[in-house]
Amino acid sequence: MLTFALRRAVLGILVLITVSVLVFVSFRFVPGDIVNQQLSEAGAVTPELLAQKRAQLGLDKPLLVQFTEWASGVITGDLGKSLWTGRPVANQIATALVPTMQLSIVAIIVGAVLGIGAGVAAALWRGTPGDMILRIVSTVFLAIPQLWLGLLTLTGLAMIGYYIPLPYRSFSVNPAINFQQVIFPAVALSLGVAAALSRLTRSAMLEVTGADFIRAARARGVPSSRLYIGHGLKNALIPVITLLGTQFGNLLSGTVIIEQIFNIPGLGNMLFEAVANRDYPVVQAAVLTYGVITIVVNLLVDLSYGIVDPRIREARS
Repeated sequence: MLTFALRRAVLGILVLITVSVLVFVSFRFVPGDIVNQQLSEAGAVTPELLAQKRAQLGLDKPLLVQFTEWASGVITGDLGKSLWTGRPVANQIATALVPTMQLSIVAIIVGAVLGIGAGVAAALWRGTPGDMILRIVSTVFLAIPQLWLGLLTLTGLAMIGYYIPLPYRSFSVNPAINFQQVIFPAVALSLGVAAALSRLTRSAMLEVTGADFIRAARARGVPSSRLYIGHGLKNALIPVITLLGTQFGNLLSGTVIIEQIFNIPGLGNMLFEAVANRDYPVVQAAVLTYGVITIVVNLLVDLSYGIVDPRIREARS
């Protein structure tokens, strides 16, 4: 198992290097740069002034030199400074990461509970109106983009006369207000996750419950609740866990939109503003952070297979 984890860690590092290079190079080809953004409101902007400002920020150096300097800093734990605010990027990432992780974790928990529960119920009610309703609902939420789910959530709350308190308060400052600010965007994020999990759980449950060992257990008089939950669900969890890991990565990208809609100062909100400002160090650090989180989550998902199914753990030993 340790050898497997090390192999996946090495692969993850190679993925991060590839992503870093692609983001670094591709973002430099986006029309306009931070110098144009900063001087856009100035009166007369001369080519000499633009060249002077780019030299001050180090943007006149060759791309290879810029990337080498940035990568060397990342290796030593220095993510550089924001070209827009001058603040250390690492401090900005650390501050913004907390709301994003809180939002994502709450969303994945809510989505897992709703999705797996609905999938098991649909499998148990196979062919009934309840099964059909759950399948229709899951299809609807799969089809609705997260942008619309967020806007519909805000609209629905406004229609009943409820407005999410502003500005944002962290859990340590005011847990009650923080809960109100996080739970609704988390639910909006979780609905797509729940829909995907529901459909997969139903399919996996139906496949497992038709297996020979389930029929044998039923013949021995094992109660239905223990049969489906204790035996069926446990053996159907492998594909569900895989989808959970994938969905967590999708949640991180979905927070970029949801945090904008609900005014949450998380990593997605920061990335959105950094892209608009062409703040290269912040964008590179934010994407790198997303990549690290996604790789770590996928590694944990792979390792969890051995907990759910001991045969996998033995095969990797």
